Amino acid sequence: MAELQLNVEPKHFKTILVGVDESEQGYNALANAIHQAREDNAHLIIASILEMGDLSAIAALHLDAIKEKREEIEKNLEKYRAYAESQGVKQVDTVFDDGDKAGQIMVEDIAPSVKADLLVVGAHSRQGFWGSIGSQAAYIARNSKISVLIVQD
Repeated sequence: MAELQLNVEPKHFKTILVGVDESEQGYNALANAIHQAREDNAHLIIASILEMGDLSAIAALHLDAIKEKREEIEKNLEKYRAYAESQGVKQVDTVFDDGDKAGQIMVEDIAPSVKADLLVVGAHSRQGFWGSIGSQAAYIARNSKISVLIVQD
């Protein structure tokens, strides 16, 4: 058997964008993004998105409820930033956005605006027919113009 010769240098990412929510999958995505940012000495951008569909119809009509949710997300982003810095990532920024579909916002708005070259998200597995990867992660995998890491757990 001939020796395998790969003349391929692994990609060193410069700007890593990670989508984080308050879920185990989101935390797993953050941990993996922190590891890769440290490994590549990359700029880490931590993003959270308030999906308006996640709010009940009544809460969505009350500005106070939306304001409270935004403040909670922004506080969490600062917590994630501090954690990434404590783990040795030298350059960390955060992004907050809102809209209907988190995957679409990540791919079409945030990733291009921050010039990310790697997008990290949790799989958000669900039981049922599709089983292994959620609709937002699937959208990102299909539509991203940059490398994607979908973290199972």
